[in-house]
Amino acid sequence: MSEERPAIPADLRRRVLVEAGHRCAIPTCRYIEVDIHHIIPWETCQNHEYDNLISLCSNCHRRADRGEIDRKSLRLYKANLRFAHDKFSQLELDILFQLFQAGDGASIQWPPFLHILVKRISDAGYIAIHRASGAVIISGMQASPDYLVITPKGRTFVNDLGLHEC
Repeated sequence: MSEERPAIPADLRRRVLVEAGHRCAIPTCRYIEVDIHHIIPWETCQNHEYDNLISLCSNCHRRADRGEIDRKSLRLYKANLRFAHDKFSQLELDILFQLFQAGDGASIQWPPFLHILVKRISDAGYIAIHRASGAVIISGMQASPDYLVITPKGRTFVNDLGLHEC
């Protein structure tokens, strides 16, 4: 790092990392080894401000530096982090991302006793839970998995957040 460019203060760096769940802020990436990126380049703004900082993996960071991910998109990704994380857990968002990327008709096996962990995306209508036929019941508890499937409403939600653009 240059002598002229001070380090990002630890509390500010922590705030940006926590905002993104210590992952790349690009929802379809979500890589865990990240840098802090200035949306408006340091050379232009000459300061470290929370609203201008975003967590990006080295690949997405290089893509942003080359202009392949534009500033408007970075600002939308940052805004969407706040919205999505306030409403749904990281697990729920990860499930939506995985189902979206897997394509129409894809499903994830899911233990019925863990339905509570996906309740908010289920209640929002973003996923459907399909019960397995011929379920195995042991001591009154279903032991065979159900299947989670993204709904058209869930696809629209992911599209509206811009999660499909990267």
